[in-house]
Amino acid sequence: MNTNMSRRSFVAGSAAVSAGIAATAVTGAFADEAAVSYPEYTGEAEFEASAAELEPITDFIDEQTFDIVVVGAGTAGLPAVLTALEEGVTVGCLQKEATPLSQGNGSSGIIVSESTDSGIKRWMQSIRKTCNFRVNWDLFEFFAYHSGETLCWLDKVADEAGYVGVSHSTAISVTYDNGDICAWVSHAFGTKPESNNNLVAALAPLAEQKGAKFFYETPGVQLIQDETGRVVGVIGKSEAGYIKFNANIAVILATGDYQNNKPLMARFSPAIKDFAPKQYGKTGDGHLMAMMAGGRMVPVGHAHQVHDADAAGNGFSNIPLLALNANGKRFMNEEVSMPFWNLGCQRNTDQEDPGVFVRIFDANYQEYFPNAPAPEKLQVYIPGAVEDPKGVFPTLIDTHCCDTLDELAEALRVPADALKESVARYNEIVASGVDSDYGVDPANLHPIDTPPFWGIRQWVRISAINGGIKVDKNYQVVDSNNEPIPGLFAVGTTGGDLCGNADWSMGSGVSCGHCFTSGRYATIFAITGGYEPAAPVAWEEVSDLYVDGMHDTGWAWQRK
Repeated sequence: MNTNMSRRSFVAGSAAVSAGIAATAVTGAFADEAAVSYPEYTGEAEFEASAAELEPITDFIDEQTFDIVVVGAGTAGLPAVLTALEEGVTVGCLQKEATPLSQGNGSSGIIVSESTDSGIKRWMQSIRKTCNFRVNWDLFEFFAYHSGETLCWLDKVADEAGYVGVSHSTAISVTYDNGDICAWVSHAFGTKPESNNNLVAALAPLAEQKGAKFFYETPGVQLIQDETGRVVGVIGKSEAGYIKFNANIAVILATGDYQNNKPLMARFSPAIKDFAPKQYGKTGDGHLMAMMAGGRMVPVGHAHQVHDADAAGNGFSNIPLLALNANGKRFMNEEVSMPFWNLGCQRNTDQEDPGVFVRIFDANYQEYFPNAPAPEKLQVYIPGAVEDPKGVFPTLIDTHCCDTLDELAEALRVPADALKESVARYNEIVASGVDSDYGVDPANLHPIDTPPFWGIRQWVRISAINGGIKVDKNYQVVDSNNEPIPGLFAVGTTGGDLCGNADWSMGSGVSCGHCFTSGRYATIFAITGGYEPAAPVAWEEVSDLYVDGMHDTGWAWQRK
């Protein structure tokens, strides 16, 4: 049994509690089984679809004690683990899967030392505008002023772990006419299908070398509270039985979203509940545990990311190609870009999966869309065209090039007669110069009449849901009175409503950057009560990585 407690945990101020309290049994609300009830807006179905357990657990095969207990070894969980170690405390991490698991490719952050404060605020306001002003300002400030150090820190620990970034760019930074600067920069760690997932896989062994202890295939199933309501631990469930994990300082929930829990989807993300998930194991375990401890979900309208960059890559994501549903019928204005395809696909109620549709274009597409990928770039996305294709998911590529529309319809698995009828109608619209069906700008109307004919079978699925348990500005879970629940934090997609808008529109790299940042800085706050890292990484330590290879004049905000 691990009962080590670091010296730092004794001086962590209000965040620390004694080992005796940390070992206390489940919260008083659970002392009498008759008092157990489902949290508001949940019931038997939500818990059956999750690893979380409602009934009090009192029998354990083992007991472990750490200062910080992290639940989840992903984009938010690994930064929490490594940061806790840097802060000089002991840390244990429960992971539902057999390995660390993450999604996404890279992240972004604001380099405060290279920005003007008004430039940062102007950038924040521009993002608020794209999100219909629904951004959670407190959490957005948390990101804006801590993401840059997190990005620099991540470059350093990734290098230490042997999985260095493959790209570093300052191109997304913003310089305003009056000289205001928002030094918004990005980096990436590998390309599809291996990116942030490989990064966290490399960070976990590094954390173990530094003293962290991981418990794989051990989901968190229930939080432990003392008689005051403070969260003092979490119960994990291994194959052999329940393990009690005492947390002297805090429990950090980093369990991801809830896209694989259909009842939770129906309740909190009804607009996308019929779309297929891209991830697995995201069953809302952390959300349900937090609600059992007195937390609650942010209001309905959770920001979601619904994508398909697998069938043909991102090259056509913003190009208005003729779109037909699985039955071969046109169903939307094609000027809608990929992050919002689901809004058009919601009309596809007469097919099994509303996220399935096809996009059609002909041999002249490069003349019409000069920025579109060249045919040779598309070969890797054509099933069977390239032996052992790299940088793609072979089971998801679905681009086709055929001599006839009949052959294309067969390859795309849609009715040939309907496809040909829709193409004929579309060509009539193009010839008339007016889209009387859906109102596409005439400049974007181009005929489909020259073979070979191209088609992409798109499969729009849920990448992430960025709405979760309500938290305060420090990512500490709050109760129904908006009071922080001592000892409990929810980070990454488990906690908060950073975007607030139904459709995620936060800009390049903010999704993963938010996960990395909240995992790191919520942990710092839990331990110290502030935002000063014990081992900060300055921009100057990694800035040489960000001089874009095509330029010799430094960072984007330094160029004339």
